[in-house]
Amino acid sequence: MRGISVIKMTIISEFFSIFFGLFNLTSVFSFFIVVGIISLCCMILNAMASAFQTKKYENFLHFIRSFVPLFSIFMLQSYLLSIDSYTQWLTECNLQVLLWFYFLLMLNERGQVYILTLVATIFFINFNFNRGIHDITPLSLAIAVIGLLVIAVSAFVIQKYSVAIIENKLLFVIAMIVFATSWGLLILPSQELDVLLFIALICKLIVYMTCIHLVNSVGRIQYEALIERINTDFLTQLSSRTAFEKSFDQSFKAAKNKTIQLAFIILDIDNFKLVNDTYGHLIGDAVLKEVSHAIRENIVNYKGAELFRIGGEEFGIILENTDYAEAQKMSLNILKAVNELSVNTDKGTFGVTISIGVAEWHEKDKTKEMFYNRAESYLYFAKNNGKNAVTVDGVIVNR
Repeated sequence: MRGISVIKMTIISEFFSIFFGLFNLTSVFSFFIVVGIISLCCMILNAMASAFQTKKYENFLHFIRSFVPLFSIFMLQSYLLSIDSYTQWLTECNLQVLLWFYFLLMLNERGQVYILTLVATIFFINFNFNRGIHDITPLSLAIAVIGLLVIAVSAFVIQKYSVAIIENKLLFVIAMIVFATSWGLLILPSQELDVLLFIALICKLIVYMTCIHLVNSVGRIQYEALIERINTDFLTQLSSRTAFEKSFDQSFKAAKNKTIQLAFIILDIDNFKLVNDTYGHLIGDAVLKEVSHAIRENIVNYKGAELFRIGGEEFGIILENTDYAEAQKMSLNILKAVNELSVNTDKGTFGVTISIGVAEWHEKDKTKEMFYNRAESYLYFAKNNGKNAVTVDGVIVNR
């Protein structure tokens, strides 16, 4: 028993010696090169996404995103090929696996799965039939085939469930281990790697990928906080015009595809410029807050309602799966709530009124602009006919 314990301790000691030996200056430098490549690729993709925002270029962007891992690996290879030591080159090749894994998760492109499977197949043929390092045995070939199959399946699963894997630490670790091991099984038989070195390389990959994942998580939190600020109006704390444009586009497409019933309410505070000119902008801001609160209080019971501040004193409500009758009822309740507001100032007390236009999506609304403009025309109709009114499909309903 003692002899077995000594053997175990020797193996563990040897493993840690190999593992820590992998983290030399060249290895750390290679890791930072990978980080730089990832940053460069992300900047290029973001720039292209900004430059080609129309649907016309959607397939082109998918094509580019699918080839990003291959492009990044070519850049890494140009560095790795400059390394004279074959052993050093081999121990840094797992960084290529890191790049594949990262982009599979973050870009979530099915095209990457096909390209990755093709590349793995080329590796399989090259390592097992063309390199001539040693004679191929049935066992080594079987191990390589298993590795190839696991690569294809794991790549498909990682891409399909990328969001869940990113959010769940356990799934992330499992996916990383399976993906890294599959590549090891593919090349292990042909490279005559020591088993302890093989395990150490997988552990090294896990350490590096965890570092990138942590940095990415911090960046993601900061990005989401930035998006939250962009999508939130600082004064009223309602969703902003930017958020409205995105939601309105999505809802319009869903309505056009007959998956939802869609209504849109546009609201504008009456004589708001006069309020600012008479009482000052601080009072004007207070009016905006009071009106936004009154509107919000009257839509909380509507599950499919989203409220936005879409202009200076203009608000919009997107109503999914809501018909004219419900939209009209909501609008009348909002009108009543706003009419009950009373604003106290040094110059006296004044009330607030609001004009509202209500439109339900019809087949004739071929574009989202047509739908928006129709609702806006109903708002103007209310404005031009005494204000403090609700116009539904061109008819004032509160008089």
